[in-house]
Amino acid sequence: MNIKKDGAFKTISEVATELNIQQHVLRFWEKKFSAIKPMTRGGGRRYYRPEDIVLLKSIQNLLYSEMYTISGVQRLLKDNGKAYVINKYADDIEESVSEDSKNNHDITVNSYRRDLFDGQDLTDKNSKDLNQFISNSILELEALRNILRAQ
Repeated sequence: MNIKKDGAFKTISEVATELNIQQHVLRFWEKKFSAIKPMTRGGGRRYYRPEDIVLLKSIQNLLYSEMYTISGVQRLLKDNGKAYVINKYADDIEESVSEDSKNNHDITVNSYRRDLFDGQDLTDKNSKDLNQFISNSILELEALRNILRAQ
């Protein structure tokens, strides 16, 4: 599988896979929501920009999680604009903590520790206590972030 960089344009099949919906649903949403405007190239191929994908995730969240109707989302977009919908209703736009970051938690803690206390003389005992404190703090912050995103 070809993995693209974060800022790369994506085809309709890539976006459908990412959102776990069918391609015809994306085409339908384009007809219903004028704010969705992917670039089109020769032959009518659609290319979605990163901001298009964020909007699609927001609309998906409104329809499937928040239980809005299509006309409700249309009204929300019309009354408040695309930026409002993206900011208020995007579901995990930056994606919650991935399995990789959970597996690399110690590496993350150590890098935070290095950044915060670089050049300071810490004894082994203090270093272990500090490492545990930072580790627990990061876990709490990640849990709070996930709670806030769920609201």
